[in-house]
Amino acid sequence: MGLSSTTDKQKGAAWRVEFEALGEQLVFEKVKQGAIYNDETKRQAALRWLSERDRTAQLGWLAFFLWRLRGCLSASLPW
Repeated sequence: MGLSSTTDKQKGAAWRVEFEALGEQLVFEKVKQGAIYNDETKRQAALRWLSERDRTAQLGWLAFFLWRLRGCLSASLPW
């Protein structure tokens, strides 16, 4: 574990900050084109970050849908 693990965690944290600053669309384009991420570890980190962003968006839409469904159902039920 030691130093290598700490250094990897620091790199990962720095890359996440970079990805956030660039934004989802630009990171996706750069990964797709191979423009910046010649480092395979960084490329994999970018793909993981994109995947997490997509999952978060899916959960957000699901929560919104369920909230709307609950509103529709409670409005239509005679209480």
